[in-house]
Amino acid sequence: MANSDRYPTITVSSSRERRPRPAPRSDECTAFGRGFRIKGQITAAEQVIIEGEFEGEIAIPDHGLAIGGAAQVRGDVYAQTITVLGEVEGNLTATALIELRPSAVVTGRLASPRLSIEEGAWFCGRVDSTKTDAAVAVARHRLRPAPVTASARVAT
Repeated sequence: MANSDRYPTITVSSSRERRPRPAPRSDECTAFGRGFRIKGQITAAEQVIIEGEFEGEIAIPDHGLAIGGAAQVRGDVYAQTITVLGEVEGNLTATALIELRPSAVVTGRLASPRLSIEEGAWFCGRVDSTKTDAAVAVARHRLRPAPVTASARVAT
């Protein structure tokens, strides 16, 4: 190990080996640009960024959602983390963290174990951190596929 007077040796001891986290690949994130207007349901197994308009339900249970500064979202959102810079009207449920940045305008219910509302953000609604587990259970239940039922008619 090199040592010099300008840059002294630094020794760090750790009980476990740390591996550097690989940078996210471009295919691990989906972005909807400002030109998009979507109505319906979004489910994803990766990070999602919304910059356009969306109306409906968003369910990203194991990843984060970012709502850009120009975005307008109307509907219920469920994700691991939710970061809002734009407009949202609806219920936000996060298993880890909800962040409302200074440009955020949010109307609805927030349910998360951690919440960050930065100065300048506008929020009208209620915060319910005690019911996060129930809100997560309901959101996960909605994600389950409907049971397939088959009915057959036998002609005799």
